[in-house]
Amino acid sequence: MRDRALLRLLQVSDSAFPTGSFSHSMGLEAFAEAGELKDAEDLGRIVKLYLSTLATSDCAALRASYGAEVDALIHIDRLLSATKLTRELRAASASTGRRFLISVAALGIEDEALAAFTDSAHSGSTPGNLAVGYGVAAPALGIGMDEALHAYLYASVASLVVAGQKTIPLGGSAAQRTLFELHGEMENAASESETVGIEEMHAFAPEIDVRSMYHERQRTRLYIS
Repeated sequence: MRDRALLRLLQVSDSAFPTGSFSHSMGLEAFAEAGELKDAEDLGRIVKLYLSTLATSDCAALRASYGAEVDALIHIDRLLSATKLTRELRAASASTGRRFLISVAALGIEDEALAAFTDSAHSGSTPGNLAVGYGVAAPALGIGMDEALHAYLYASVASLVVAGQKTIPLGGSAAQRTLFELHGEMENAASESETVGIEEMHAFAPEIDVRSMYHERQRTRLYIS
């Protein structure tokens, strides 16, 4: 990667970039309440479940979104939302995606597809899922598709690990080791997504869906999802 493109990629995928992802545990909090998230081993197992769904949904959508025209982007975006069976997961993906798009637009990047898709997401014409946002923003920022895909996976997994770290709780070194050990799973997810067309996108992880639905009924919650 060129130096400037790398710097841009690091910026938009950094936890400090304002997407609101720190407010979401994506159901991890409910796993903890159910006694299924007690240590680093549990966290690694659950995050692998998430990665299995990202490979066949979000990652496929990101690939298809890269360099696509606006009408195609909206179609992909709506199909991606259809793979998210629970309200909380759909809302989290759309909320962080819209925040991501707005934050990228604030950088002053001029790109027709990025501007049109951001407007559509902001007006509610399309959900504005985060994975599609990455796919739209990456070419506008001069970032390659593979680099954007791996950055998306890393940022998603890192966010889950941080949420798990606060929930268990888990020490910083142990959390980083868990994240490090998941690098291979991220690579596998990226590779698997190459075989999934947009009309074939799916996400099958009943355990995650059940915990996500249970989350909104918890008496005490640290996270929105």
